[in-house]
Amino acid sequence: MKNAKAVLSVKFNSTHSPEKLMQVCHEDLDVFKKVPGLLEKFYLAEESTGAISGIYQFETKSARAAFWTSELAANIPERYGVIPETLRVEEYNMAIVLNEAVGVN
Repeated sequence: MKNAKAVLSVKFNSTHSPEKLMQVCHEDLDVFKKVPGLLEKFYLAEESTGAISGIYQFETKSARAAFWTSELAANIPERYGVIPETLRVEEYNMAIVLNEAVGVN
């Protein structure tokens, strides 16, 4: 999480089966590795509901904004089978990072 200043959380349920959804996630790994300013992306699956979350950590707020207005982000709903009424998008500013605060790398 070094140098992360902005976080994006995208949570949704999908029309895809869990297997299809994981296939799409794996297929897109290289694409997301090339997003300017994206330091890390976590793919999370909520056990109780099956909801999927993407947690993105960016170097800057402007990198986060550029991603969220990109063609790649615009294709997320169709590509990942997002059920529109379940989509929840939240933006956060990085406040404190435990490992950085205590000097652990």
